[in-house]
Amino acid sequence: MSAPVITAWQTYSPLGHGADSHMQELRSPTDGGTAGPAVRDFEVREILGRTGTRSMDRVAGLAVATTARLLEEIGTPESRFGGYAPEEVALVLGTSDGFSSVSAFLRDSWTRSKPYDVDPSHVPRTLMNFAAGQCAIRHGIKGPNTTICGSHATGLLTLNYARRLQHNGHARATVWGAVEEISPERLAVEAARLDGPPERPASEGCVMFLLESPGEVPPERTPLAEVLAVEFGVWADTDSIRSALAACLRRAMTRAEVTAGDVFAVAPSESTGARGAAEQRAVEDVLDAVPLLTATVDAVGDARAVSAAFQMVELMGADAGPGRVGVVTTSDAEGRVGCALLRLR
Repeated sequence: MSAPVITAWQTYSPLGHGADSHMQELRSPTDGGTAGPAVRDFEVREILGRTGTRSMDRVAGLAVATTARLLEEIGTPESRFGGYAPEEVALVLGTSDGFSSVSAFLRDSWTRSKPYDVDPSHVPRTLMNFAAGQCAIRHGIKGPNTTICGSHATGLLTLNYARRLQHNGHARATVWGAVEEISPERLAVEAARLDGPPERPASEGCVMFLLESPGEVPPERTPLAEVLAVEFGVWADTDSIRSALAACLRRAMTRAEVTAGDVFAVAPSESTGARGAAEQRAVEDVLDAVPLLTATVDAVGDARAVSAAFQMVELMGADAGPGRVGVVTTSDAEGRVGCALLRLR
């Protein structure tokens, strides 16, 4: 089968509301390149209105609002889903551990009247698939609905699941992406996991993409990138990250029939410590002195679940010319490594 193509994307990020604002700030930062951790001027009920948003947390609000932007870009009054029926569109959302909502529910169980007088409005938000369900309900997406939680590899795991849905005939098109929040609860949990100070400041955001089969893309949409390969591996200690990721890259290049000379750049993960150094050495082992694209991670910081999605956006926005191949790499503290090969169109 032909490789699927990414045909549209939208975002709410610390760099701006919408794809155009994000890329403009990424290419020509107005504040020295430091965006700050949060999506500025984002209040769920102000962005989405008061109807149906009372129970939404920030994660669900970011995901619903970004999906709305994507559907507005691809849809028309006659065809909201860009030529597809609602049941032909799948939704795959990568997210994190729901730090704020879970913490609020647990806090109630300790601080409110006994026995366990918790606020029932917190209960739906503690479910991992709450944000994906809100996206489907709000926008009428009736195809398969999936949530994936995988730390910094989430964006690549979500892309891989989306393309498998289409390859196996479960959907004709897939709205997919990842979302992350910044909150005191997340900062506290991540600080407890680290031996020292964080390598980059925590941040948040959401990116949603449209994945289609190349033969079904209508003339009004231009493919942005072809998904040639997505591969994953595991590591048991820091010393094995280099070999695990190098093996991932070689498998992906073999599957995609791509050589090192075809690759114009790599968008690495946000890691800057020992894990980041091992990731960079793996890239050098396989691709030699290929340029690294780090403008997003330098400006935004550690976006956790949505970090790989931001890396893909930067890669697709690079001025490399059609036909060139870019690589996204990732590694996380939970033992995953991964890569994706995208051919720009």
